[in-house]
Amino acid sequence: MHSLLLQSLFPLLLITSVLLINVELSLCQDNEQYTNCSEAINCGGIGGISYPFWGVNRANYCGLPGFEVKCQDNVLMINISSINYRILKTDSTAPSVTVARQDYWGTLCPPTYVNTSINFSLFNYPSGLTSMTFYYACNTSITISGYTSEVCSTNNGDITVWSFTQNPPVDLVATRACTAGVSVPVFTTAAQALEANRTTIQEAVDEGFELGLEIDNVECNSCVQSGGKCGHNATGGFSCFCLDQAYAAVCNAAAPGAQGTSVPLHSLINYRIEFQDWWHQQFFITS
Repeated sequence: MHSLLLQSLFPLLLITSVLLINVELSLCQDNEQYTNCSEAINCGGIGGISYPFWGVNRANYCGLPGFEVKCQDNVLMINISSINYRILKTDSTAPSVTVARQDYWGTLCPPTYVNTSINFSLFNYPSGLTSMTFYYACNTSITISGYTSEVCSTNNGDITVWSFTQNPPVDLVATRACTAGVSVPVFTTAAQALEANRTTIQEAVDEGFELGLEIDNVECNSCVQSGGKCGHNATGGFSCFCLDQAYAAVCNAAAPGAQGTSVPLHSLINYRIEFQDWWHQQFFITS
Protein backbone atom coordinates (compact mmCIF):
# COMPACT_ATOMS: atom_id res chain seq x y z
CA MET A 1 0.00 0.00 0.00
CA HIS A 2 2.73 2.43 1.06
CA SER A 3 4.88 1.32 -1.83
CA LEU A 4 2.17 1.99 -4.41
CA LEU A 5 1.44 5.39 -2.84
CA LEU A 6 5.10 6.37 -2.88
CA GLN A 7 5.46 5.26 -6.48
CA SER A 8 2.52 7.43 -7.52
CA LEU A 9 3.75 10.42 -5.51
CA PHE A 10 7.43 10.14 -6.43
CA PRO A 11 7.27 12.48 -9.49
CA LEU A 12 5.44 15.12 -7.45
CA LEU A 13 7.86 14.75 -4.54
CA LEU A 14 10.84 15.06 -6.84
CA ILE A 15 9.46 18.20 -8.54
CA THR A 16 8.63 19.80 -5.16
CA SER A 17 12.15 19.19 -3.87
CA VAL A 18 13.71 20.67 -7.01
CA LEU A 19 11.45 23.72 -6.80
CA LEU A 20 12.43 24.32 -3.19
CA ILE A 21 16.11 24.16 -4.11
CA ASN A 22 15.52 26.64 -6.95
CA VAL A 23 13.68 29.01 -4.60
CA GLU A 24 16.61 28.90 -2.17
CA LEU A 25 19.13 29.60 -4.91
CA SER A 26 16.97 32.39 -6.36
CA LEU A 27 16.62 34.09 -2.98
CA CYS A 28 20.36 33.86 -2.39
CA GLN A 29 21.03 35.52 -5.75
CA ASP A 30 18.38 38.20 -5.26
CA ASN A 31 19.66 38.90 -1.76
CA GLU A 32 23.26 39.52 -2.86
CA GLN A 33 22.80 43.24 -3.56
CA TYR A 34 20.74 43.69 -0.40
CA THR A 35 23.37 41.89 1.67
CA ASN A 36 26.29 43.80 0.16
CA CYS A 37 24.60 47.17 0.64
CA SER A 38 23.66 46.32 4.22
CA GLU A 39 27.31 46.64 5.23
CA ALA A 40 28.51 50.06 6.37
CA ILE A 41 32.04 51.38 5.88
CA ASN A 42 34.22 51.61 8.98
CA CYS A 43 37.71 53.10 8.89
CA GLY A 44 39.94 54.77 11.46
CA GLY A 45 37.22 55.34 14.02
CA ILE A 46 34.80 56.73 11.43
CA GLY A 47 31.93 54.26 11.14
CA GLY A 48 28.43 53.76 9.83
CA ILE A 49 29.22 55.23 6.39
CA SER A 50 26.60 54.13 3.87
CA TYR A 51 24.65 55.54 0.89
CA PRO A 52 25.60 57.50 -1.19
CA PHE A 53 29.14 56.43 -0.31
CA TRP A 54 30.70 53.23 -1.58
CA GLY A 55 34.11 51.60 -1.68
CA VAL A 56 36.20 49.61 0.83
CA ASN A 57 33.67 46.83 1.62
CA ARG A 58 30.70 48.26 -0.31
CA ALA A 59 30.10 47.54 -4.01
CA ASN A 60 29.83 50.48 -6.41
CA TYR A 61 26.07 49.91 -6.88
CA CYS A 62 25.60 50.58 -3.13
CA GLY A 63 26.39 54.26 -3.67
CA LEU A 64 26.54 56.91 -6.35
CA PRO A 65 29.26 57.89 -8.83
CA GLY A 66 31.54 60.53 -7.33
CA PHE A 67 31.11 59.24 -3.76
CA GLU A 68 33.79 56.54 -3.69
CA VAL A 69 35.80 56.47 -0.47
CA LYS A 70 39.02 54.67 0.41
CA CYS A 71 40.59 53.59 3.68
CA GLN A 72 44.23 54.65 3.41
CA ASP A 73 46.53 54.11 6.39
CA ASN A 74 43.43 53.84 8.56
CA VAL A 75 42.13 57.21 7.31
CA LEU A 76 38.85 57.48 5.43
CA MET A 77 39.48 59.49 2.25
CA ILE A 78 37.44 60.89 -0.61
CA ASN A 79 38.71 62.56 -3.78
CA ILE A 80 36.76 65.60 -4.91
CA SER A 81 37.83 67.44 -8.05
CA SER A 82 41.33 65.92 -7.86
CA ILE A 83 41.87 66.93 -4.22
CA ASN A 84 42.04 64.34 -1.44
CA TYR A 85 40.01 65.00 1.68
CA ARG A 86 39.82 63.29 5.04
CA ILE A 87 36.29 62.42 6.09
CA LEU A 88 35.87 63.56 9.69
CA LYS A 89 32.12 63.07 10.15
CA THR A 90 28.93 62.34 8.25
CA ASP A 91 25.36 63.41 8.92
CA SER A 92 22.76 61.29 7.14
CA THR A 93 19.87 63.55 8.15
CA ALA A 94 21.25 66.76 6.59
CA PRO A 95 22.68 65.00 4.54
CA SER A 96 26.26 66.26 4.77
CA VAL A 97 29.88 65.29 5.31
CA THR A 98 32.63 67.12 7.20
CA VAL A 99 35.99 66.96 5.45
CA ALA A 100 39.49 68.41 5.78
CA ARG A 101 42.03 68.79 3.02
CA GLN A 102 44.65 66.07 3.28
CA ASP A 103 47.41 68.27 1.83
CA TYR A 104 46.78 70.83 4.60
CA TRP A 105 46.50 68.27 7.39
CA GLY A 106 49.09 69.21 10.00
CA THR A 107 50.77 71.77 7.74
CA LEU A 108 50.08 75.09 6.07
CA CYS A 109 52.64 74.46 3.33
CA PRO A 110 51.41 71.75 0.94
CA PRO A 111 53.62 70.43 -1.89
CA THR A 112 51.54 72.35 -4.45
CA TYR A 113 49.23 75.34 -4.15
CA VAL A 114 45.73 74.42 -5.36
CA ASN A 115 42.50 76.26 -4.59
CA THR A 116 39.71 74.30 -2.96
CA SER A 117 37.10 73.29 -5.53
CA ILE A 118 34.12 70.95 -5.41
CA ASN A 119 31.76 69.33 -7.90
CA PHE A 120 28.56 71.32 -7.43
CA SER A 121 26.49 68.55 -9.03
CA LEU A 122 27.45 66.36 -6.03
CA PHE A 123 28.15 68.81 -3.19
CA ASN A 124 27.29 72.29 -1.97
CA TYR A 125 28.64 74.76 0.56
CA PRO A 126 26.14 75.18 3.42
CA SER A 127 25.97 78.28 5.58
CA GLY A 128 28.36 78.67 8.48
CA LEU A 129 31.60 78.59 6.47
CA THR A 130 34.33 81.18 6.00
CA SER A 131 36.96 81.10 3.28
CA MET A 132 40.47 81.44 4.64
CA THR A 133 43.09 82.60 2.16
CA PHE A 134 46.74 81.63 2.43
CA TYR A 135 49.37 83.65 0.57
CA TYR A 136 52.83 82.25 0.05
CA ALA A 137 56.32 83.68 -0.34
CA CYS A 138 55.12 87.19 0.36
CA ASN A 139 57.17 90.35 0.30
CA THR A 140 57.46 91.18 3.98
CA SER A 141 58.34 94.79 3.22
CA ILE A 142 54.74 95.44 2.11
CA THR A 143 52.52 97.03 4.75
CA ILE A 144 49.11 95.39 5.00
CA SER A 145 46.77 94.61 7.91
CA GLY A 146 44.35 91.86 8.84
CA TYR A 147 46.57 88.84 8.43
CA THR A 148 48.45 86.34 10.56
CA SER A 149 52.00 85.52 9.52
CA GLU A 150 53.74 82.19 9.92
CA VAL A 151 56.83 80.55 8.52
CA CYS A 152 56.80 77.06 7.00
CA SER A 153 59.93 74.98 6.72
CA THR A 154 60.01 73.12 3.41
CA ASN A 155 62.56 71.23 1.34
CA ASN A 156 63.11 74.45 -0.57
CA GLY A 157 63.69 76.49 2.56
CA ASP A 158 61.48 78.57 4.80
CA ILE A 159 58.34 80.10 3.26
CA THR A 160 56.36 82.97 4.75
CA VAL A 161 52.60 82.35 4.89
CA TRP A 162 50.05 85.10 5.34
CA SER A 163 46.62 83.91 6.48
CA PHE A 164 43.46 85.97 6.07
CA THR A 165 39.98 85.27 7.40
CA GLN A 166 38.74 88.37 5.55
CA ASN A 167 39.50 89.24 1.95
CA PRO A 168 42.55 91.52 1.75
CA PRO A 169 42.03 95.00 0.22
CA VAL A 170 44.03 94.02 -2.88
CA ASP A 171 44.85 90.81 -4.74
CA LEU A 172 48.26 90.03 -3.34
CA VAL A 173 49.13 87.64 -6.17
CA ALA A 174 48.05 90.04 -8.92
CA THR A 175 50.12 92.81 -7.34
CA ARG A 176 53.04 90.34 -7.03
CA ALA A 177 53.22 90.88 -3.31
CA CYS A 178 52.97 87.10 -2.93
CA THR A 179 53.73 84.31 -5.38
CA ALA A 180 50.65 82.13 -4.72
CA GLY A 181 47.29 82.19 -2.95
CA VAL A 182 45.03 79.35 -1.86
CA SER A 183 41.49 79.48 -0.45
CA VAL A 184 40.46 76.85 2.11
CA PRO A 185 37.00 76.82 3.75
CA VAL A 186 36.77 76.60 7.53
CA PHE A 187 33.87 76.80 9.93
CA THR A 188 32.94 80.40 10.70
CA THR A 189 33.11 79.57 14.41
CA ALA A 190 36.72 78.46 13.93
CA ALA A 191 37.54 81.67 12.04
CA GLN A 192 36.00 83.75 14.83
CA ALA A 193 37.95 81.80 17.44
CA LEU A 194 41.10 82.43 15.42
CA GLU A 195 40.45 86.17 15.29
CA ALA A 196 39.94 86.15 19.07
CA ASN A 197 43.21 84.18 19.53
CA ARG A 198 41.34 81.22 21.03
CA THR A 199 42.71 78.76 18.48
CA THR A 200 45.52 78.38 15.98
CA ILE A 201 45.40 78.50 12.19
CA GLN A 202 46.30 74.83 11.97
CA GLU A 203 43.58 73.83 14.43
CA ALA A 204 41.02 75.83 12.45
CA VAL A 205 42.04 74.12 9.20
CA ASP A 206 42.19 70.64 10.73
CA GLU A 207 38.67 71.09 12.09
CA GLY A 208 37.59 70.86 8.45
CA PHE A 209 34.42 72.17 6.87
CA GLU A 210 31.00 70.84 5.97
CA LEU A 211 29.76 69.89 2.52
CA GLY A 212 26.09 69.30 1.75
CA LEU A 213 25.28 66.28 -0.41
CA GLU A 214 23.26 66.83 -3.58
CA ILE A 215 21.16 63.67 -3.24
CA ASP A 216 17.46 62.89 -2.90
CA ASN A 217 17.40 61.99 0.79
CA VAL A 218 13.60 61.57 0.77
CA GLU A 219 13.91 58.89 -1.92
CA CYS A 220 16.47 56.92 0.08
CA ASN A 221 14.56 57.33 3.37
CA SER A 222 11.43 55.90 1.74
CA CYS A 223 13.40 52.91 0.54
CA VAL A 224 14.94 52.28 3.96
CA GLN A 225 11.57 52.62 5.70
CA SER A 226 10.15 49.97 3.38
CA GLY A 227 12.92 47.57 4.45
CA GLY A 228 15.35 48.18 1.59
CA LYS A 229 18.88 49.44 1.04
CA CYS A 230 19.66 52.37 -1.26
CA GLY A 231 21.80 52.09 -4.36
CA HIS A 232 21.80 52.60 -8.12
CA ASN A 233 21.17 50.44 -11.16
CA ALA A 234 23.19 49.84 -14.34
CA THR A 235 21.73 52.94 -16.03
CA GLY A 236 22.58 55.19 -13.05
CA GLY A 237 19.03 55.44 -11.74
CA PHE A 238 18.02 54.92 -8.13
CA SER A 239 17.44 51.36 -6.94
CA CYS A 240 15.95 50.09 -3.71
CA PHE A 241 17.56 46.73 -2.98
CA CYS A 242 15.17 44.51 -1.06
CA LEU A 243 15.34 40.98 0.27
CA ASP A 244 13.47 39.55 -2.70
CA GLN A 245 14.74 41.80 -5.53
CA ALA A 246 15.54 45.38 -6.54
CA TYR A 247 12.77 47.95 -7.00
CA ALA A 248 12.72 51.41 -8.54
CA ALA A 249 11.58 53.17 -5.35
CA VAL A 250 10.47 51.06 -2.38
CA CYS A 251 10.16 47.39 -1.46
CA ASN A 252 7.01 45.53 -2.41
CA ALA A 253 4.86 45.44 0.72
CA ALA A 254 3.56 42.00 -0.22
CA ALA A 255 7.01 40.53 -0.78
CA PRO A 256 8.87 38.56 1.90
CA GLY A 257 11.15 40.82 3.92
CA ALA A 258 9.26 44.05 3.22
CA GLN A 259 8.81 46.61 6.00
CA GLY A 260 12.02 45.51 7.66
CA THR A 261 11.14 41.83 8.22
CA SER A 262 13.47 39.08 7.12
CA VAL A 263 12.92 36.36 4.56
CA PRO A 264 12.61 33.02 6.33
CA LEU A 265 15.14 31.37 4.03
CA HIS A 266 16.17 29.03 6.82
CA SER A 267 12.54 27.88 7.03
CA LEU A 268 12.61 26.82 3.38
CA ILE A 269 15.83 24.92 3.94
CA ASN A 270 14.48 23.27 7.10
CA TYR A 271 11.25 22.40 5.31
CA ARG A 272 13.17 20.74 2.48
CA ILE A 273 15.30 18.78 4.97
CA GLU A 274 12.23 17.67 6.94
CA PHE A 275 10.50 16.78 3.70
CA GLN A 276 13.42 14.62 2.60
CA ASP A 277 13.60 12.95 6.03
CA TRP A 278 9.90 12.13 5.86
CA TRP A 279 10.30 10.69 2.38
CA HIS A 280 13.21 8.47 3.49
CA GLN A 281 11.31 7.31 6.56
CA GLN A 282 8.34 6.31 4.43
CA PHE A 283 10.64 4.52 2.01
CA PHE A 284 12.38 2.50 4.73
CA ILE A 285 9.09 1.68 6.46
CA THR A 286 7.63 0.20 3.29
CA SER A 287 10.80 -1.66 2.45
